Amino acid sequence: MSSTVRIPWTIKTDNMGYWNEVCAWAIERFGLPGDRFQTSANINYMDFIFTSNKDALIMALMWNAPIVPDDELTVELVGKFMQ
Repeated sequence: MSSTVRIPWTIKTDNMGYWNEVCAWAIERFGLPGDRFQTSANINYMDFIFTSNKDALIMALMWNAPIVPDDELTVELVGKFMQ
């Protein structure tokens, strides 16, 4: 079972510094992507997909980001194929 934490791109912050902090913090806390988490980015947000629900909760609390439910991810995937 995996959990997805979604952090949207924002104009309100200094994106370069903010994303350096987010990614550096994730690597320091959980190690390099591939073992405890994976990432996926698009033009609206960056997803951190964790193998542990506890790790996902820590990430979500640290960066005030939502944990995306599996059914929402499924709807997004189906929507991509329907376009």
